[in-house]
Amino acid sequence: MSKIAPLPTVYCCKSKNRTYIRTYKNSRVEGKNYPVKTDIRNIAEIANGEGVGRLIFREDFLKENPKFIDRPVVRVFDEHSNKYVFKYASIHDEKAVEFGENQKVSGVRSVGFYYVCKEQLKSDPLLKTLQSVFPKTWDKLLSLGLFCADVGDFRADHYSRYAQEHKLPHEESLSSSQITRLFQSITESDVFNFFSEYTTALYDSKTLSRRRFWALDSTSISTYSGFLDAKYGHSKQGEDLPQVNVMMLTDERSHRPLFYEKFNGSIPDVSTVVSAFNTLLHMDTRAFVAVMDRGYYSKSNLKEILATGFHFVVCVPFRKVNEFDDVIENAQRAFICGNCYNSNVGQNIYSEPHSIEVKDKTTNKVHRHNFFVHVFHSPETAGAQTELLLKRRGDVLKMLKEGAELDGANQEFAKEYIVSKEDGGYEFNNAAFQRANNHAGIFVVLSDAISDGQTAYFAYKDRECVEDCFKDLKVKMNCNRFGVSTEQSLTGKCFIEFIALSIRMLMQYRIHNCKYNGKNPPHNSFKKIIDELNGIQEIEFTSGFIAVKPVSKVQQECLKLFRAKTPSDRYDNELAYANRLKKARKPH
Repeated sequence: MSKIAPLPTVYCCKSKNRTYIRTYKNSRVEGKNYPVKTDIRNIAEIANGEGVGRLIFREDFLKENPKFIDRPVVRVFDEHSNKYVFKYASIHDEKAVEFGENQKVSGVRSVGFYYVCKEQLKSDPLLKTLQSVFPKTWDKLLSLGLFCADVGDFRADHYSRYAQEHKLPHEESLSSSQITRLFQSITESDVFNFFSEYTTALYDSKTLSRRRFWALDSTSISTYSGFLDAKYGHSKQGEDLPQVNVMMLTDERSHRPLFYEKFNGSIPDVSTVVSAFNTLLHMDTRAFVAVMDRGYYSKSNLKEILATGFHFVVCVPFRKVNEFDDVIENAQRAFICGNCYNSNVGQNIYSEPHSIEVKDKTTNKVHRHNFFVHVFHSPETAGAQTELLLKRRGDVLKMLKEGAELDGANQEFAKEYIVSKEDGGYEFNNAAFQRANNHAGIFVVLSDAISDGQTAYFAYKDRECVEDCFKDLKVKMNCNRFGVSTEQSLTGKCFIEFIALSIRMLMQYRIHNCKYNGKNPPHNSFKKIIDELNGIQEIEFTSGFIAVKPVSKVQQECLKLFRAKTPSDRYDNELAYANRLKKARKPH
C-alpha cells in the first residue's frame, strides 16, 4: 500500500452487493439555505456492499483521468486517522490475485508484543499525548520505544533487523541516519510540551489515583561523550567518568513515570528540587505530594517547596536529625509507655506538629507554615545499629593504637567517636556514642500535608517505585549509557527511553495487579513473558493473507494477562482485493 489516491470529492452509496463511488458538485439552490449536491455521477464501484476493496473505474472517468489506468486504487479503513481513505494499491499484488499467480511470503514476524502494547495503549493518555505533540512522527517514535522496551540497550544499527522481524506501528524500517535525524528533530520544548499535555490528560482521564503520591529521585548516567551537562560529580555507580544527572517523578501506585529532567552532572541532588518544582509549577502540574529521600532534605528546599504551594514527604538525614531533638525526646518518652507501636508497620510511631518561617519573595512578608514531624523507631534495628557501632569503634581504636593508616571513611569516624589523650593515647568519645545510641533505630520523616504517621510511613516506603524505574532503565534495559555522541541527539534519545520505560511499567503494573488479586501470571519473570509474546508469529503473503502459527496455551495466557486477543488467520484489510473471498484459493 502506498500514497493516498487524489480522487475528486466523492461519497459512497452502498447497496446489497455493490458500493458506488459518486462525485458531485455543491451548488446553491434558490429557496434553500444550504448547498445541494448537483451534477451527481458514478465514477467507480466496489464489488461488495461493505465499501472496502478495489475501485473499478468507469471508462468515461478513466478517459478524463488517465493517471488511474495503471494505478489500482482501494478503499480501506485507516487506523491512524480513524476514517476510510482511498489509497493506491500494489500493482503486483492486484495482478497476482486477479490472474491466480503463485503467492509468495512477504515476511514472518513476531506480533505478540505489538498486540499487547497496542491493547495497553489504545485508550491510554501516553499514546494520545504522543499523537498530539508529534502528529507526523508519533508512529516512528512509538516503534523505537517498543524496540527499546523489548530489546533494551538501544543500538540504532540493530533496529533495522528488529523491524523486519517484529510487527511495529511504523511498518517501514528506519536506517541509523534516519533514526539520528529523528532524535535531532525532538527539542527540549517538545519534551516539556509533552509533559504538560501528558499530565493534563492523566488528570482529565482520572488515570491517576486521587491521593497522588509521586516519588522523586535522580540517578547519574556516565558518558564518554563531551555533552555540555556531562561533568564530574558524585557518581552513584562509583564510575570515574563525566556524568549527566537525570531526575524523575513516578506515580507510586502505578509506577508510571510522569516527568524527567536532565541536569549538569556536578549539581548535587539537593540543588535540583527548586528548579524542577518551578518548571512543574509553570507547566500547571499540581495536586500531588512529592516523596523524597534524605538526599533532598534541606531547610531551604522545604521553604521553596512550601512557597510554590507543592506538598512533600521527605526523610531527614541521620546526621541532621538533631535539628528535631526536642521532638525525638518527646517520642522516646512516648515509646516507653508502649502505646505507640503500630503492628501494620512493625515500628513505634510518634507524630508532632512543627512549623517553619517562609519569606514571600514578592511581598517580602514572612509566613509561618505548619508541617508534621513523624518519628519512627524499630527496636530490632536499634540493637543492630548499636552493636555495629560498638564493633567498629573498637576496631578503629585498635588500628590507631597499632599505628595503622586510616582511610577517609575511618578518619571521619575516628574524628567523631575517638579522642586523643594528652599522653598520646586514645580513648572513646562517650558523649558522641550516647548521642548516636539515642538515635539508633530512629528515622524521621517530615510532611506538610500528611498528619497520619502510618500514611507517611507507607508513602515514604513506596517511593522505592522510582528506584525500580531506574533499575529497569539502567540494569534490565541496559541503558546505562546514552549511546549518542552529539548534543543534538541526546534530547530525543532520552525521550525514547522514557517512552520505553513507560511501556514496561504499564505492563509490569498489570502483572502486579494479577498477583495482588491472588492469580498467578504465566511466568514470574517479566522477561520470560516478553519472550513468550515474541514467540507468537504471523506469516504474511503477498496476496494480503495472514496465517498465524500455532499459539501455545502459555502464550494465550500471556495475551489474556494483558487483555489482548489471540490473533487468527485473516486477510489484511489494507491489502484487500474487492472480491478476494470469491477468488480465494481452494485445495482442489
